Amino acid sequence: ANLRCARPPSAAMASAAAAAAAAPFRRPVMWRPALPRSAVRACVGAAWRCSARGPAVCPFALGPCGSVARACASSAPGPSPSTSSSSSSWSSMPPLGHPRASDNVGVGAVDEDWALDLAHGEGAVALPAGFEALRQSLPQEDFEILQTLQSAVESLGVEASDPAHPLVEARDKILGAYRDKAALLKRDWTDEMFQEGEGDNDDRVREIETMLATGLSSAGGGLDNGVNLGGALDLVGVYMKNYKLDKAEAVLSRCGPYISGRGGVWMVKWLNHISTVRMKQGRHLEALEMLYDLELYSPYNAEEAPEFFETLYRNLAWALKALGRIDEALVYFERMAKSSTAHKGRLDWFDFWDIGKLAAAHAYRDGAMPQFYRGRAIVEEALRMQIEAEPEDLVMRAKVLDSLAECYLVVKDYADAAKHYDEAYRLMLQTVGRNSPLFGKQARHSANLLIAQEKHAQALPFLAESLAVEASRDAVNLHDAMEVVDLLVNTQQRCPLDDDAPRGAPSNHGPLKIMQKNLHARGMNDSREYGVLCHKMSLVYLHEARSDQKALTRARRLAKESLRLLRQHAGGDEDSSGWLRMAEIQYKMLASRGLDAATSGGR
Repeated sequence: ANLRCARPPSAAMASAAAAAAAAPFRRPVMWRPALPRSAVRACVGAAWRCSARGPAVCPFALGPCGSVARACASSAPGPSPSTSSSSSSWSSMPPLGHPRASDNVGVGAVDEDWALDLAHGEGAVALPAGFEALRQSLPQEDFEILQTLQSAVESLGVEASDPAHPLVEARDKILGAYRDKAALLKRDWTDEMFQEGEGDNDDRVREIETMLATGLSSAGGGLDNGVNLGGALDLVGVYMKNYKLDKAEAVLSRCGPYISGRGGVWMVKWLNHISTVRMKQGRHLEALEMLYDLELYSPYNAEEAPEFFETLYRNLAWALKALGRIDEALVYFERMAKSSTAHKGRLDWFDFWDIGKLAAAHAYRDGAMPQFYRGRAIVEEALRMQIEAEPEDLVMRAKVLDSLAECYLVVKDYADAAKHYDEAYRLMLQTVGRNSPLFGKQARHSANLLIAQEKHAQALPFLAESLAVEASRDAVNLHDAMEVVDLLVNTQQRCPLDDDAPRGAPSNHGPLKIMQKNLHARGMNDSREYGVLCHKMSLVYLHEARSDQKALTRARRLAKESLRLLRQHAGGDEDSSGWLRMAEIQYKMLASRGLDAATSGGR
């Protein structure tokens, strides 16, 4: 309507457009246009009308048209050092030919046929090289605004090459804003499946790293460049998906000052990424605090941005559930379901999976078995829906299978649990490989099933696989390491002494050595907890001494280190005293065995 209107805009319209354009640009929500579309349209409409009349009739410096143009030019965020060079290419491009301005269609009017062609993508104005990326990353309405604005600039004739012209300046700034928006929303690397097996997945990660490095060197501007910054955040998504959490955290830390300078939705996306990294690192309390900040940071509510709040509420519920705060998690899952229904119209398989897991856990805790079975049925339905909706996503299918298997395991339905655990194990091995934390977790769950059935010797190989992953993973921490080693020790102790399986089982020396180096490198080797872990690792070696004499020496060395740390951090409480007594007994026993062996060797 603005494009075809032959009259100048009313004072009210111009005032409203100027006020909208003067509003703060960086709003912390990513579903609003980068610049109010009403202001852009008013500016474009004014440009066409003034170009048809000529500058002598309606110069941009005067009148309502000028106020709109100046408002857009002054309020639109200026291009960053990296975007200014790309924006300047508009000024140097050859004339595009504005839409039939010379046709006798009326003073100040734009050919209606051209307007309809533009709306339907027919005969659209040609765009400069590299601009096609914006077509793919921006909503169609945003892209059409850019096309229209460029055509308006071209109608200025020789003035179109003047970067100081208000409309040219507005175009460049609005283009920079849309480039920034496209960079912020970029996630094509993150959305890749990464389920071709460990080797192929790692090769693809390296290719993406190379692409980003190439872009950084060619575009210039470093992370001040919004395109580079958006690519870096997209790379973080790749790292998180592949559990390369050290790299993810390093990139986020490097991006932090630039994100802070931009604020708004950039800060929202950064907080979402860093909180996800914390959850994958097992630092759930830290993640929870960040998610609370994220909830407070947005000035919009769940009704205005339901898709964002669906993800936020889901992450809050996951963090609370991981901390054992089931009742609080239930509140956020209910909010998540409401937001999900608001923007999708119905719950999808992901929602069914989350709701079913929590309902089953909540009911089992309270002994409400009818409600537990209903929750399990919801998880089963989620599996059916996932296979139907996303048959190619094998990693997520494995995760749903694992949840369903757990629901059967807790009620001792071992046959059905084994069926689902075996399939989940196979899919994880096929898609992410043996060194992925996802596979390590799956191997441990398979071991839990065998342990529940008193099949301890059969569980040892699965526990060895889980230990190997835990030892080398980026997010290694003492709690998780101690949990896996403790489970391994308890399983070894329950194997019959006349059982040959432990003798034929692979040695855990390699993973245990890697775990110690990993914890040392992260400064986690000088605490009471590490002393307890050394005690448990000593016990693992003691059991392996039945088939490897070197294991006894390793056990004694770790027992000595355990005793040193537990004495150093003795707090006087019953728990610390108990661990210290066990460490002393363990070390004395191993020292005496070492002395006996030395004496026997001398004889």
